[in-house]
Amino acid sequence: MKRPRFYQKKLRKKGKFKRGFYIPINEDKYIQPSDKTMNQGPHPEYRSSWELAFYKYVDHQEDILFWSTEAQAIPYISPKDSQVHRYFPDVFIQKKNQNYIIEIKPKSQVLNPINQAKFAAAKEYCSRINAIFLVITEVELKAKGIICLEK
Repeated sequence: MKRPRFYQKKLRKKGKFKRGFYIPINEDKYIQPSDKTMNQGPHPEYRSSWELAFYKYVDHQEDILFWSTEAQAIPYISPKDSQVHRYFPDVFIQKKNQNYIIEIKPKSQVLNPINQAKFAAAKEYCSRINAIFLVITEVELKAKGIICLEK
């Protein structure tokens, strides 16, 4: 029996988003994060249909050498409580000449002050490790043809 390329697992429901695990087609390109705090399964966990669509897209790109999900814990100071917290960006991508750290977020949540603090910390972290930080919303996903928002 051929296994599905993604599967949904009964996860504690948080909100209205689709959740489950994606089984990479190019399994040799996916690197399991060493910090299991966020991603607890043997395969990358998605917490929205947009993340699932992006994982599928990344998995099929020939120019990507390696990719991982929630691989880095980036400390940031929350404007809500002025305490240090850990931020796990959604995807790490390694190409031949460049590394990327990517957050997939609904456009409506990008300007949230807590998210802005996370993004500032991620940009500073990326400048230290010579990587590029990107926030990708449904606008970019639709423009690249990764998702279709029409019903």
